[in-house]
Amino acid sequence: MNKVIAMFAILFTAGFSLAYADGSEKESFASALEETLGHLHALELNLDDSKPDLATAHATHPIAELYSTMKPELQEHDKAFDAKFESALNGLADKTIGKPRNDAQKAIDEVKDLVEQARTIVVGEKLSSDSNFRLDLIKELVETAESEYEEAISDGKVKEMVEYQDGSAFVWRAQQIFYDIKADLPQDKASEIDEHMEELTSSIKKMASVTEVETHVDGIVHEIDEILGVESEEASLETYFDGIEHHLAEVKEMYAKGESDEALSHATKAYLDNYEFLEKPIAAQDKELMEDLEVMMREELRDMIKQGVSKDKVNSQIDSVLEKLEKAEELLSMESDEVYDDDHDEEHNEKGLHAEHVTAPHKQVKSGIKAQDVQCGEYLELVLKKSTGTPACVKSETAEKLVKLGWGTRQ
Repeated sequence: MNKVIAMFAILFTAGFSLAYADGSEKESFASALEETLGHLHALELNLDDSKPDLATAHATHPIAELYSTMKPELQEHDKAFDAKFESALNGLADKTIGKPRNDAQKAIDEVKDLVEQARTIVVGEKLSSDSNFRLDLIKELVETAESEYEEAISDGKVKEMVEYQDGSAFVWRAQQIFYDIKADLPQDKASEIDEHMEELTSSIKKMASVTEVETHVDGIVHEIDEILGVESEEASLETYFDGIEHHLAEVKEMYAKGESDEALSHATKAYLDNYEFLEKPIAAQDKELMEDLEVMMREELRDMIKQGVSKDKVNSQIDSVLEKLEKAEELLSMESDEVYDDDHDEEHNEKGLHAEHVTAPHKQVKSGIKAQDVQCGEYLELVLKKSTGTPACVKSETAEKLVKLGWGTRQ
């Protein structure tokens, strides 16, 4: 992510900041409307497939599960419309189940029209068309879809069909919103969101593992957060390098076992959860190296897994990535040595404090200090990687995650 892209994202965010701030309190209402539209889509599909029981579930969910969250806002803004909206939702099942398809569609379309009227009345046209506000709605939809999917799937089979269809319908609705605003988004971010949307839809359709679905949801949320300027928790650079190494090792293991979906999930996490945080500092030292690694991890490795190439080719690609990563880590290690003292002293001088210089964990080990005796900076915890005993100094929140993932142990 070069400086031009970063600046574009900042300018994009600033352009919508006022409307977004005003809209945060109305997000819950708008989310309920979007879920209602998702249920209407699922209702249409089940009517087309002559599945009355499932159609009934989606016809009744808006009034049974969503209306109560919308009623207070509707009452505050327009009581007469609220009564009309409630009546339409209450009567939706009676007007669609067992009725001629054309008549059922007419009733569905009437509810869709009322949803848009409710949006205008409560949220307003300006906020409803705001790209940042709509990005947040996409986040809400895909995160809710993930929860529904997790509840619906077990061992690659659907155990709760209604929840499975909920998840699928909410992703469909998120895609519709995304397509509406795609042209307004930074091109690189839009491209990555689009890719994750397509893969998320495919994963749900083929009833993939919850982990795979979660990976693509996290990818969408991550890209949206970058557009919105939401700060994510950042660990030390070394932790990201270790994270890549961990996930690439998992890729080798899973792919060798024939578990391609799991291998693809780890390959995606190696790039998305780790390498993206390294792109900017690596580019500052060697832009060509940064771009090579991006292509090798984000495109080539993942394409190899999708295409089902031989295990040896995948392993060779990973080994090549690791070689280049080692070079990148050396460059960043040299750069951090040059800037650390000045930045560290300036920070503590401003606070009127004096603190001892804390050397990077791997350098402490190279100097003869045992891994378990490595000293971490203020507010950081020492975690030892289980597979290698390598030390890492990370924030407490990150340490908790690494322990839960089985990556390492706290000291």
